[in-house]
Amino acid sequence: MSKKSAAEPQEWLTLKDASAFLGIHFTTLRSWADKGEIRVFRTPGGHRRFGLQDLRRFLDDRAQYAILPNTEAFVDVAVERVRSEIAKISKDEGQWNYALDESAAAARKSRGRQLFSLAITYVLKPQRRVTLLAEGRKLGYEYGREAALSKISLVQTGKAVQFFRNQLVSAIRVEDSSATLDADDIRIHELIDRFLDEILYAVLDGYESTKHT
Repeated sequence: MSKKSAAEPQEWLTLKDASAFLGIHFTTLRSWADKGEIRVFRTPGGHRRFGLQDLRRFLDDRAQYAILPNTEAFVDVAVERVRSEIAKISKDEGQWNYALDESAAAARKSRGRQLFSLAITYVLKPQRRVTLLAEGRKLGYEYGREAALSKISLVQTGKAVQFFRNQLVSAIRVEDSSATLDADDIRIHELIDRFLDEILYAVLDGYESTKHT
């Protein structure tokens, strides 16, 4: 009986597929490869190919230097920022911040915290983005249903989503809001926007489905 190779066969990705896996623009990956920051193989025709195992190791190596390395600590900062900003909003401006009974209010708070955590993990874990989006959509759908059942207008519901989007982005930039955005900053903002756009669609879906039942 022949022994199985200890090493798994390497799966090769094109520049486009590899950049999608890492969640970066292909020009960034091409630059990293040309500088030797990430392993790359060239075909006889000169095309770049990236090993899937190499990409996973690259993500693991960079994880400790990630811009948002501690998800829980970051969520704490974001949640505290939300509380502070909500306190500044008048009742007329913040109609979306409607009162709930104790258990429903606790559920809403937990849902908001989960969404913040999912959004940050979405940025840091490219290989989990499909699952994270699915979880985020469920939470958004639940919020939309709750808003509709609580007689909150669709406009106010949209304002609530926009408020939380702004707080999340602001929390990311809180350390140095005057600094010029670099490539990593822009990538993170694009990923956050992509995630929260999907949450907004789910909120509207939940709202509309409830209004028509």
